[in-house]
Amino acid sequence: MRGRFKGCAHNPFIGGDILIPAILVTLTKKPTYGYSLIEELKDLDIDVSLFHPSIVYRMLRMMEVEGLVTSNWDIKDIGPARRVYTITETGRNFLKSWSTNAKESLTIIEKLVKIAEGGE
Repeated sequence: MRGRFKGCAHNPFIGGDILIPAILVTLTKKPTYGYSLIEELKDLDIDVSLFHPSIVYRMLRMMEVEGLVTSNWDIKDIGPARRVYTITETGRNFLKSWSTNAKESLTIIEKLVKIAEGGE
């Protein structure tokens, strides 16, 4: 991995925020193409109306450069060719690291929220 996303696994609130791990989680289910991936992000309660679809495509291209995903052209279906994305082993390792760090961050966030709400 060249480094662009390396720091994101250590701090899940920088870089792609939730979008990078959400894309990777979606791709762990099955390889898919951009538009379908955007639709599946809705199933994770991500409000896709908050960003232009081109953001996801740019993110996928950057993730491919970093080795988190690979892509191939699907020309079997009727209609235009589509680029199908697949998570790589590097992407799976990134997701594991992100998950560990996100759990630690959640503990801190839950404590801060409790204090902010007047508890503790």
